[in-house]
Amino acid sequence: MNQIRVGHYEQDGEDVYLPLGFVPDYIRLVDFHTDTNIIVYEWWERMQDDQATGKQEGISYTEGVTANLADDAGIQAYDTGSQAPTIGEWTASTAYTARSATANGSFVKGTTSGTNNLGQDVDREAIFECVTAGTSGTTEPTWPTAPGENTASDNGVVWQLVTEPTFRGGYQGVLIADNIQTDGQEMYYLAIKADDSRDHGDVSGWSGGVDLDWK
Repeated sequence: MNQIRVGHYEQDGEDVYLPLGFVPDYIRLVDFHTDTNIIVYEWWERMQDDQATGKQEGISYTEGVTANLADDAGIQAYDTGSQAPTIGEWTASTAYTARSATANGSFVKGTTSGTNNLGQDVDREAIFECVTAGTSGTTEPTWPTAPGENTASDNGVVWQLVTEPTFRGGYQGVLIADNIQTDGQEMYYLAIKADDSRDHGDVSGWSGGVDLDWK
């Protein structure tokens, strides 16, 4: 299924694992480096598959000058192979870690017997993050229903409802090396996952320029 995602982030000068929810077949990055020096980067997943060392991590366009991005200094696909972080099920009398400035808190789902603050059975797809640490109570809390909403009825532990795409859909994407990142600069991107990505091989074998194996 074709997917297109566009977005923006402010660079911090370090490697960035850009979470897209898919490994793109193509990504274009526009770095507003300075008012007079805008840098454009392009990368195709087929580069990583088909090109030799030194030509696998994309190309840059800087004031009309093009260049290959060096190994470990450009763009690479990443796929953890699993959805992370780990999301458990709420358990009574268990210690949970809160969110910090550098790391997420513990993630849980409600149990099959849980209810939300509308008196309904808790949504089994809902994910809650611990934002105030502590040990859970002996009775399951009443879970919030709106993203960003907190409940503090769990023996002092505070849970916040978070959206699934934020924490479950983003563990595929591209790694953008620190070599092409500048702290404080703005980066915009267009990422595309195509319905089909092909390697046509050497076209010298085509009769009259037509790929006879095309389907």
